Amino acid sequence: MPPDRSCFTPLNLPPTFSLPQCMDYFTLGAAPNTDLWRKPPDRDTSTAPILFTSLRHPFVIAEVTVTADWEMEWDQGGLVIFAGSAPTPGPASNTGRNNSRRAPTQQSNNSNDNDNPTNRDSGTSSNSQQQQQQQPDEPAPPYSRSTSSCKWVKAGLEFSSGTVNASSVSATDDGADWCLAPLALPNQPTNITSLRIKLERIGHSLWVWYQLPTLSSHARTPGAIGSTWRKLREVTWFFWAVEDKSVHVGVYASRPSNLSMSSTVFAMRNGSRLNSATGSRAAAADDSGSQVHGEGLVVEFEDLEIY
Repeated sequence: MPPDRSCFTPLNLPPTFSLPQCMDYFTLGAAPNTDLWRKPPDRDTSTAPILFTSLRHPFVIAEVTVTADWEMEWDQGGLVIFAGSAPTPGPASNTGRNNSRRAPTQQSNNSNDNDNPTNRDSGTSSNSQQQQQQQPDEPAPPYSRSTSSCKWVKAGLEFSSGTVNASSVSATDDGADWCLAPLALPNQPTNITSLRIKLERIGHSLWVWYQLPTLSSHARTPGAIGSTWRKLREVTWFFWAVEDKSVHVGVYASRPSNLSMSSTVFAMRNGSRLNSATGSRAAAADDSGSQVHGEGLVVEFEDLEIY
């Protein structure tokens, strides 16, 4: 049975967003340059759209199936669990994962320099002006230092290195790690667009599982269904010294990349498909009220269960 919609809190979603009538199926739209990430020492990026509930009882298990058109590097969606204070919106500045990589300096060729007699007759003057115009590389925008001791784990389906992956990130005070399990060969066509994710509490540890819906649909017995689950990782001592009422569980969608789809190889190979997909994504975003158009990612969530 899906959880009650009245228990959920939207985060990093527009005021026009409305909670679905039933949490059995809904969508979240993520604009480019949105992410949930942590870099040491305890510097957070929390701009990804999240829908979460604060538990009033000990956490046992959470499951959801995610589906989307995974196209850009780091496209992702899935489950997220916070231990500690409730999550808060991230900074308004661009602090996505891709901004930690310094962009190459672009040199501009100004045609007006050739019309200047001084530049034509004296190479020294031209070089002097070019040196004045060149600016040193500026550092990446600073991350906002987190003031809480909240730790979190996210797990879901992520597109990276040319293929879809079961992925997970565990964030503590020391920073975050990144775990990937490829579901298909890189840079090869695949029909995998959905994944079911499960977070399970076992003692003080958090176990992360994933299941391909195409495999579970052929299982007929409880034992056969159980064998289709694969363990992605175990986060030891995640619940140690954590109060039951300080656990927050939900779903998230994220598109950390801020590249334009029109500049990608995918767009060159799938021009007409890209246009139709863009229209369908925009329509889906309008239905959810997420206001994500064109370059955004829309993730579908089905059969959400939280106990």
